[in-house]
Amino acid sequence: MNRSTVIFGLLIMCGAAYLASKIFAPLPVAQPSTRVPTAPRTVAAQPVVRPRPAPVAAPVVAKQPELRTVLETRFNELREEGRMIRDTLMKSEPKANQAYDNIGKNPEYQALVARRRLLESTWGQASEAEKQSIVNEVNAIRQQTVGMVMMEISRLNTQPAAQPQQVQLTGSSSSRGNTPQPAPPPPIIYM
Repeated sequence: MNRSTVIFGLLIMCGAAYLASKIFAPLPVAQPSTRVPTAPRTVAAQPVVRPRPAPVAAPVVAKQPELRTVLETRFNELREEGRMIRDTLMKSEPKANQAYDNIGKNPEYQALVARRRLLESTWGQASEAEKQSIVNEVNAIRQQTVGMVMMEISRLNTQPAAQPQQVQLTGSSSSRGNTPQPAPPPPIIYM
């Protein structure tokens, strides 16, 4: 196994573990407030007992800001994860820059990047349900594009390294006055 395959595998496993922790994490439970005991007051007269109003159930809307915050956080994390993956690949893989240049010319990759940018631009006007689908789609696009880059790096790593051209002399240039003739270039191998 080469290093880029291991890195890609680790990134996928980390992403899956992170997603699982976000999906299956228990919701926080509110702590009951504790009252500090105080000294009893001395009351001379009985207080007037007034009927208590019926308790009002908390509106369901209270969870929406929490969901909105989670979606905003996840959306921003996806953007940062993509940048971190690119930076990590650039630092650890010598052919990553060439792979990004090659894959950037691919129309399928360009379409995915254009779709991701469109989703990012519509994020601000989207409803809560739309935001959830945007987060899911941006995550899927990121996984596809990273997979395409990793496959291109793998393809570049399997190609034979280009051999430097060597200059061969056909005779002593000092005795005959001939200029050195370069060797013919090696044949180009297409894969």
